[in-house]
Amino acid sequence: MNIIINSLKSNNTRNFTFENWKNIFALPQYFNAVKNSLLFAVASTIVAAFFGSIIGWISLRFSDRAIDKLKAIFSIPMTLSGLVVAFSFIVLLGRSGIYNTLVKLLGTDMLRFNLYSWEGLLVVYSFYNVPLFSMTMISVFRNLDISLVEASKNLGASKLQTWYYVIIPNLAPGFISALSLVFASMMGAFGTALALTGLSKILLSLLIWSTASESNFNIPQANAMALLLAIIIYISLFSFLKLEKKLLGD
Repeated sequence: MNIIINSLKSNNTRNFTFENWKNIFALPQYFNAVKNSLLFAVASTIVAAFFGSIIGWISLRFSDRAIDKLKAIFSIPMTLSGLVVAFSFIVLLGRSGIYNTLVKLLGTDMLRFNLYSWEGLLVVYSFYNVPLFSMTMISVFRNLDISLVEASKNLGASKLQTWYYVIIPNLAPGFISALSLVFASMMGAFGTALALTGLSKILLSLLIWSTASESNFNIPQANAMALLLAIIIYISLFSFLKLEKKLLGD
């Protein structure tokens, strides 16, 4: 409640005002942060969904014992600090990292990778997101009722028809659930992004931190942005949940 009240106060006079909310949509630095966060969250979710779904499908070929080991490996990224992951990627893909050093020695500068770009952030966060999405899709694929697939084939359905009418509808609820997890977490991406790019790539979470801690120290403005971030995450999770329930027939 204090956050809501403070977001409606002037930083200078402490009088009631909607100026902090107007700034988010009127001033480029705030509006671009919202746009960047949305685009980054969508892009990260798409990458995680693509590779996570493939890994989930491939998992059908492995034994339960192998899957247990794979899940244990996939759980490791989620236990690591964002700073540890950031510095690890700097060693591997930074300007003087192992990869770019090898590229320079081989004289293939066109293959150099800029870790401190939006693409770099996407690669680093995929280290978290792909395993997270994969763990969900592995369970979804392996819990698929094979008898439905066999029944579809016995009734003369083609592979494409089986996927469209049987497999995809049964996978969809779990897929939507995984989408919601990744999207919500990427809207609030902070630690690793800050360690890699500082404030050169502005996300809403980074701008909130900057506004609340830098020399401008505008707590009411930071509160308004934090509330907007919470609203966006809530709406996205609510929408995903409604879609998941609809697919489940609830």
